[in-house]
Parts: sequence; structure tokens; C-alpha cells
Amino acid sequence: MIFVHAMNKYRTITSKVESALDTFRVVSVTGARQVGKSTLARRLCVQRNMVYVSLENAVARAAAIADADAWLDGFSGPVAIDEIQHAPDLFRAIKRRVDASNKPGQYLITGSALWLAMRAIGETLAGRVALLELWPFSLAEKSGLKPFDFGFLLADDWNPKGIQEAMKPAQSSPRQWWRKAIMYGGFPEPAKMADTSMRDLWFESYLDTYLKRDVLDLVRIEHADLFVRLIRLLAVRSGQLLNISTLARDAGLPIPTARRYAEWLVTTYQRFDILPYSTNTAKRLVRTPKSYWSDTGMLTAITGWRDWRAVESAGADGAMLETWVAGELRKWSAYGDRQPIHFWRSHGGAEADFVLERQGRVTAIEVKTGHRIDARDMKGLAECREVLGGRFHRGIILYGGTEIQPIGDRLYAVPLDILRGNASGVDSSRAIQL
Repeated sequence: MIFVHAMNKYRTITSKVESALDTFRVVSVTGARQVGKSTLARRLCVQRNMVYVSLENAVARAAAIADADAWLDGFSGPVAIDEIQHAPDLFRAIKRRVDASNKPGQYLITGSALWLAMRAIGETLAGRVALLELWPFSLAEKSGLKPFDFGFLLADDWNPKGIQEAMKPAQSSPRQWWRKAIMYGGFPEPAKMADTSMRDLWFESYLDTYLKRDVLDLVRIEHADLFVRLIRLLAVRSGQLLNISTLARDAGLPIPTARRYAEWLVTTYQRFDILPYSTNTAKRLVRTPKSYWSDTGMLTAITGWRDWRAVESAGADGAMLETWVAGELRKWSAYGDRQPIHFWRSHGGAEADFVLERQGRVTAIEVKTGHRIDARDMKGLAECREVLGGRFHRGIILYGGTEIQPIGDRLYAVPLDILRGNASGVDSSRAIQL
């Protein structure tokens, strides 16, 4: 089973981090705790002769907090500093050093929170730092394969036959594999666990130690119990519009507090927002976004959905699949050219789950759980095509079938199987041992 055994896993972001270290004085890799940042940093340190130090170590953290400049003086060469957000003064000290030398690759810094959003950190390192994000495994990474490039769906030279041939042959029924992918999620440790009860225990422990304790070390949470309630509400509503007023009411929190807690979950990479698409760029920033939980394995643990039958009983199978695809898109964007991801919604409520715009032309993506496509499934894409007119490039329905099929004017049904990846282009020598 591809989800169980520990193997060498190639992280798609690796080559981008290496290129950034060859170009920028400082490279920052942020992401949720336990997504593999430390493993990646240690491997790169070995390859590039860098010193690795973690501020999870109490002695190192105390020294860095006490005197950041003196602590950095103790390193004579390039250094990787893991969980740097624990010592905010280090950012000022690093700025002073890299301003004295423009040599690339001086510092690799990692953190479990987006430090730019932390008030305690006043230095942004603007113009000196490359900002990269590491997310949980994509399905292809977890399988030891090269992830699918969504850019193929945007390309002018649309080649359905070539994409079909590149798809990894199915090893299980179309529905079975993506149900399993959703339930397992992408965190490295539980991805290796064959025992469902142990995987559940891992997620429960993560929730207890990180979302309940570690967050409290970094930000002021006045109502810890209500914060956990808010977490569960956001998880069960993944894929829905982010209505802060309703969320605050249901969590029993003041609206400003609920908004601050929800934003902190973005800062710590537990969830992310997707903005609505509009031809007026300014309007995208003021309209209500959709909220997605970052990892579907964590989501199932938070909601208590222990198997797919429970997901279906809750009427959440469509939202769970959409959340998982949103995560795959987010990883592709983060590791590639940072393609913005939006959703489209008409005034009448017709919707396309995801919208990718390139050179002024829009490719809209809808996600469906079924094996077949009917007229109702195409309604949102068809209305999006009508409203956007010449800006509409292509519409894609990702579905549970096995064949790429034209289903209308510039509309195609494309199997979810494309997301399983392929072995082409994977450099196994640079894989990360997990």
C-alpha cells in the first residue's frame, strides 16, 4: 500500500529551495508543524555544508533570545535556524549581517508560523529573503511520484490524449483511492501508519499539543475552549464561505475575536482562504472568501469522521473532495509559479469551485464525486463561460471516471486520476528519508 511504508520521498519544493539558496541571502521556509520542514532543512544542510540548529532546543532558544547578535556570532559559516519565530530579535540581527555581505545562501530559516504576520517580529527582511511555503504531502509526493502540473489544464496547446497517457494506471477503483487519500491526509508521520487507531491518536495528539498549547505560546488566546470550538466549526465548514458573524455566534465569541482566531489559523497554516474571482481586481479583496482546512486527514480527526461512511452520512463527501483538491492546487501553486487560485460565483448562486487566470484568460475547475457527468454538473461552468465571454478559456470537471472527454463548448471531463502523478522527472537521489 502506497500510504503505509516509510520510503525516500522527494519533496517537490526541494529544487526551488536550492535555487533560492543560490540566489538570495536568506531563504525562509514556513509551514505547519510536522509537515517536514526540519527533515528538509537537515538534508539540505548536509548537502550544502550548513550548520543546523533548532530553537525547539531550550538551551539554544534561551541563548538566542538573551543576545541574538552574540548568538549569531558563534557561527562562522552558513546556518539553518529551525523554528526561528521563537526568537524574534534574530530577524534584526540577521538583517545586520546580510546587509554587510550580499553572498547568497547565508541563512535558511524555517518556522511553523508565517512570521511576517507576527507583531513581535518587526523586521521583514524585505529585499533580502525568499519566502517559500511547505505544505503536507501531495498525493503524488506521498506515492514517490512527480505531482501533476495543473498548468497543463491552462495551456494553449491542450493535449487531452497526452495527459491521458501520462496518468498513472489505476491500482484500485476510481473512488477507492481518493477516499483513502482524503482520510489519510498528507502529514508525513500518519501517512506511514497502517493502524487506523494509531493514526487517529497522532492527529488527536497534534490537536492537543499544537493547536491548544503551542498556539498559546505565540499569540494571546483569551478563551482556549472557545478557540477549540472555533477550530471544529471551521473544519466542518471547510469549502464554505467564511461568514465571520455566523462563526462568532456559533462559537460564542465576539466578532473581532473570532476574526482574529480565524486569521491566526491561517498564519499557522491550519487553514487557508480562496478569494472570489472578479474581473475587477479590487473587488476580489473585499468579497467573502471560501475557507479550506489545510489537511483532510486532520479535518477528519477534528470532526470525528473516522471512515468514509461517516463522511457520507454527514453529507460532506463533496466538500471533502473539494477540500482535498483545493489542497493539491495550493501545493502546486506554492511550489511552482505561485499561480493565484480563486473561485467564481454568480449573483444567482451558480459556482465554479476554482478559477485559474493566465494572461487574462480563465480556466474554471469544478469537482464532482460521480463517475459520470450530466447537464446539472455542467451548469456552473456553462454560466461562468457565458458571463466571462471571451475571457473564458476552458472549463474542467474533475470527476471519478477514467477517460478525458469533451462535454461541451470548451468544456471537458477529466479524471481525478491525473492527481496521482507519474514517475517522470522525479530525481530519487534527492529524495528525503522519512
